[in-house]
Amino acid sequence: MSKINLYYRSEGKDKTEGYIWVKFYVSSEKVNFSTKIKCYLTDWDAVKCRVRFSDKEAKDKNLIIKNIEARINDVLVKYRLKNRKLTKDGFMKAYHRPDDFDTFHDFCEHYKREIGYLEAGTTANHKKALDKLRDYEPDLTFDDLDYDFLLRFFNAHLLKTCDNMHSTAYKDMATIKKFVRAAIRKGYMDKNPFDDFKIKRVQGNFEFLTEDELNKMLRLYYSGKLEPEQHKTLQLFLYMCFSSQHITDSLKTRIEDFTPETLVYMRVKTYNRKPEKVVVSVSKMLQSLVTDIVGYRKTGPLFMDMPAEQTMNKYLKAIAKRDDVGINKNLSTKAGRHTFATFYLSKTKDLNSLQKELGHSDIRETLKYAHVLDSDQKENIKTFDAFLKMKEEVNLLANLSTETYPEEPSLLPVPKEQ
Repeated sequence: MSKINLYYRSEGKDKTEGYIWVKFYVSSEKVNFSTKIKCYLTDWDAVKCRVRFSDKEAKDKNLIIKNIEARINDVLVKYRLKNRKLTKDGFMKAYHRPDDFDTFHDFCEHYKREIGYLEAGTTANHKKALDKLRDYEPDLTFDDLDYDFLLRFFNAHLLKTCDNMHSTAYKDMATIKKFVRAAIRKGYMDKNPFDDFKIKRVQGNFEFLTEDELNKMLRLYYSGKLEPEQHKTLQLFLYMCFSSQHITDSLKTRIEDFTPETLVYMRVKTYNRKPEKVVVSVSKMLQSLVTDIVGYRKTGPLFMDMPAEQTMNKYLKAIAKRDDVGINKNLSTKAGRHTFATFYLSKTKDLNSLQKELGHSDIRETLKYAHVLDSDQKENIKTFDAFLKMKEEVNLLANLSTETYPEEPSLLPVPKEQ
């Protein structure tokens, strides 16, 4: 442990007044700075390194000196316990860093209150990511957040313990990065560990129904075999398959949002950031479903008294596994919107129109459905195979022209052998 020395440095012409300074060594580098405590030379006890009580403010000044010593020792101890090398520059940054939060988690909770209202989906994503971080390291400090920690958290906790897909894990890391950057801006951290940890854009896997599978679901829906809660769940799911809406938007849609040809709504996800109307073309199939849903009602919410989303996801999985359905997919409500997108794109091949139907502000969001175009591309390229017929015809003619036939008798005399 470095010994902390306090000394008096005179100021002014007569040298009777001055300031108390601190001096000690960190990795053989001298660190010294002023405590900004001013007193007369006669009031400074150089042996006890305290202000004498001849100074009326001695009690308060000595308390400040004691707190400065404690703060210095706190920084030195933290680095020593973590076996991290401390430099002069590193000490000064750590010493002057605000200390009103004991952990990174405390800062995150404060910062969430500070930024105020966000979209419901964004708030939920923040909570999920930060809860995983707290589960992994409940006492996480600002100094703990380095590249090695991020690597362990990503691999050991998100991928293995939480069994997250890479796309989900990177999404959580991107959320944590936002809070780290906020901590840096406010002076609680000096270095951004995400400078070394790169967040990759990974296309997540998603479930959707094929045309045949969608027909099976419709057949079950119209058969009336399901219990009321499961019937309502399937009704909502099919509605999303034909409307392109996300479940959050579907549950907020009102009957008044429909015209005979369009559905006009505002996406919950982007309402505060980009409040633009989404206009969806209404098919006759969607019209039929909406008529079933609203009955004789003319106004109000499209869907009423629905089960919780988690419960509906369980119902969908059970419905898919029925013997009369036989869909071996891990269905959730998200599959409805994905089904609309993949079916629409497979039939129209029009990414720009799909972008508008889905309400995507960035075409890159829509490109995750481009796998449909990839499969069609493989089929479409086969149209060039028709030209192989020309090659076969040419080869056939070539083979016919080279065939040998029995020679006709020659009218010329055959020469005798010598």
